[in-house]
Amino acid sequence: NQLIGFGVGGATLTELSVHDSATSTGADITGPAGIQAGDLLVLYDRSSSITTTPPTTVVPSGFTAVSNLSGDDGVNAARQIVSYKIATGIEAGAAITGMDDTTDGKMLYVFRGDISITAVSVSTLNEEITDGDPSSQNVAASGGVVPLIVIAAYGTRLTSPGIDPRTFSTTKDGEITSNGTNRYLAYKIYNSSPSDTSVDMEDESSINTLQSCFIECS
Repeated sequence: NQLIGFGVGGATLTELSVHDSATSTGADITGPAGIQAGDLLVLYDRSSSITTTPPTTVVPSGFTAVSNLSGDDGVNAARQIVSYKIATGIEAGAAITGMDDTTDGKMLYVFRGDISITAVSVSTLNEEITDGDPSSQNVAASGGVVPLIVIAAYGTRLTSPGIDPRTFSTTKDGEITSNGTNRYLAYKIYNSSPSDTSVDMEDESSINTLQSCFIECS
């Protein structure tokens, strides 16, 4: 799943950074005003219902789903989707529409390269949804081609006690949360010397959801 690409004029992408982020508790999330063509958008979308029928899948226009998990605990149901898009620029300040049910929580990261990103490849996808304790996941990023981003998405039904502890064995560069303490999206950028990352969470209530992968950019 390794992919090497070339930018305009033969230049090679060598460096990534996080440019901006956004959160939402509704059906839409607004793209930060500074989004440019060639940015990479990574979207976390979790929606919950008060029935045993999971929310209907909605992947925003132009996005590609990396992981789409759903489950129920016999009373309530949830769906958690991680997706990405190479931005065209029209997303700046615009509504990005995802799932909508009883409770919604969305998070968006905007990653930018030293030149425009033209291709991505997703590797070492791990995913689990369970009413018990999710198994630890290993993101084998050490075998990836830089620059790359390690992504971890955590979700559970209840905001109390929330997801604590949650682990990310290398030092994550950051994380955001939406709709309380039961949804988190964390990342680590490697522009050189990538390392494997262990991701885990405990049994916090029910419909515990853990997704992880790394994304190579070129």
